Amino acid sequence: MRRILDVALGAVMSLLLGGMVAVLAWQVFSRYALNSPSVSSEEILRMSVVWLSLLGAAYSCGKGTHMSIELLHDLVPGPARRALTMLVPVSFIVFAGGVMIPGGLRAMEIANGQTTAVLRLPMPWIYASLPVSGTLFVAYSLLNLVDLVRHRRDQPDEADKLIAAGD
Repeated sequence: MRRILDVALGAVMSLLLGGMVAVLAWQVFSRYALNSPSVSSEEILRMSVVWLSLLGAAYSCGKGTHMSIELLHDLVPGPARRALTMLVPVSFIVFAGGVMIPGGLRAMEIANGQTTAVLRLPMPWIYASLPVSGTLFVAYSLLNLVDLVRHRRDQPDEADKLIAAGD
């Protein structure tokens, strides 16, 4: 399941990044070579950055490479360290399931009928990045919890390494 998510999400993010590079190249070319800046390219890039950032955060959560503060983790003894290690994916599940998914769905509902200024794209498409990435956060966090429980070790650092390796 993790490999399917990794490959699919990696492909989507790669295509999105490639598209952003092409749009940015067009924007620079049209501005400096043609003296006629493209107005739609800025809107495309803005929406793409939102999607890429949130999808990248979900991918990072799945790989266990999200930003963290290691001080507390290093100070507590073995059993408490294990509990602390399990608290991270649980926190992701609570936040994504309680804030990102319902908040994103509510934002999509509120923005229904609105369009972007230049391209006239439906605004709910932009806000859909929240529940989509929130769902990915929950899925990856559940997989991380399963890995932590299945790979019980005396050294919790081993479990962290397994998650980071995506095994």
